[in-house]
Amino acid sequence: APSGPKPGRGDAGGMEPFLRKRLTFLSFFWDKIWPVAAPDDGLPGLPERTADFSARGAGELSVRRGDRPCALREDGDYLLARRLSGPPSPGPVPLSHLARAAPEPEPEPDWYFSGISRARAQQQLLLSPANAPGAFLVRPSESSHGDYSLSVRAQAKVRHYRISAAADGLYLQKGRLFPSLEELLAYYAANWKLIRNPLLQPCVAQKLPQQDEWERPRSEFALRRKLGEGHFGEVWEGLWLGSTPVAVKVIKSAYMKLADLAKEIQTLKSLRHERLIRLHAVCSAGEPVYIVTELMRKGNLQAFLGGPEGRALGLPVLLSFACQVAEGMSYLEERRIVHRDLAARNVLVGDDLACKVADFGLARLLKEDIYSPSSGCKIPVKWTAPEAANYRIYSPKSDVWSFGVLLYEVFTHGQCPYEGLSNHEALQQVTRGYRLPRPAACPAEVYTLMLECWKGSPARRPAFATLQDRLSAAHGRLRPAHT
Repeated sequence: APSGPKPGRGDAGGMEPFLRKRLTFLSFFWDKIWPVAAPDDGLPGLPERTADFSARGAGELSVRRGDRPCALREDGDYLLARRLSGPPSPGPVPLSHLARAAPEPEPEPDWYFSGISRARAQQQLLLSPANAPGAFLVRPSESSHGDYSLSVRAQAKVRHYRISAAADGLYLQKGRLFPSLEELLAYYAANWKLIRNPLLQPCVAQKLPQQDEWERPRSEFALRRKLGEGHFGEVWEGLWLGSTPVAVKVIKSAYMKLADLAKEIQTLKSLRHERLIRLHAVCSAGEPVYIVTELMRKGNLQAFLGGPEGRALGLPVLLSFACQVAEGMSYLEERRIVHRDLAARNVLVGDDLACKVADFGLARLLKEDIYSPSSGCKIPVKWTAPEAANYRIYSPKSDVWSFGVLLYEVFTHGQCPYEGLSNHEALQQVTRGYRLPRPAACPAEVYTLMLECWKGSPARRPAFATLQDRLSAAHGRLRPAHT
């Protein structure tokens, strides 16, 4: 576009509003050419108060500094206005107590990036995977105040072009002047050979990854007392931010497939049930990995049942424990989550005798040479279904087998199953058809359920939903006799 005479306020159609609207980034420049004067006609759009005004009568409107009343009409030295909030009754306010509100700024075009450096435009934006060759952006020039830079991706590099501001327009090449950045970009998009780089699409802004609500720095957790140690690592009682009691599982990196841990943690985050241990936070960046959960003060169910308080519990409470674990496992079954290590040691007990299933899904992260039948004591053979122990075939039905063994633990107050037999001997006996005997404190109908959990064919074992219903029914029949 050829350069012309300096546009004036009296130009037909008004060059000023056109440039101010199209090139808002040069407002400082337009203000020098066309100084902003107070309007001398028209009603104020959205005035705001400059000083307090208290109504002197029932008909006037009181305003306070910071109010933004809506203008209705001007009447001499007064403005008829109403509030945008509160009572809507309109009333007159002296114009001397009002000032015109600044207009809302127009949104920036998607190709304009204010406040970014050349390095960030190049490395974090244009060369990111979200952008292809031909992506471009315009940004304020770092070296020349008032000018702009056009940055364009060309294959694996970025080219930068200076856009200079003159008194009567903008130019990238001398002799080609444009009244706005939009028109300059449109011209070079159509005539890209002049700069040897096509302008195909505006740069896609890289969205910063959203802060994971569970991911926290290790410095927020203080480990106070070691609670135990298992296949997956150590468990500590700790404090979160010096005040909240939590349980912290410190993962043994030597034993775990850490490459799969992130996926497993995502699964943990998606599970919400009152019978599952609640995840509070994770520290998964670097090692050791922390999995932070709610603290269950009475510890694991196996140890609790063997202690003085657990040994004193009667049949209704023991059946309640069985019902609660079945409920949590039914939830996992619905979501096709296989626990792989269901046992009383992986059920935690709270102060109110609430039971919650813990460590679900973590067993699959153990390395093959750690979690296998040949490794001896590492795999929990005595709780593991034959098809899982022999062939590593895990399913909700192998969890059902483990639940039957957990029932045996509950009704023997934490006694180890197959006592006196080694893992290998226990597996041999089970494969030949041997099943654990009925504990003395176990009702016959519950032992029937245990035997159903230990069916040789996984398909013949009941679902956890069925187990939950039948145990709840047994518990319901038992309670009236003990009240």
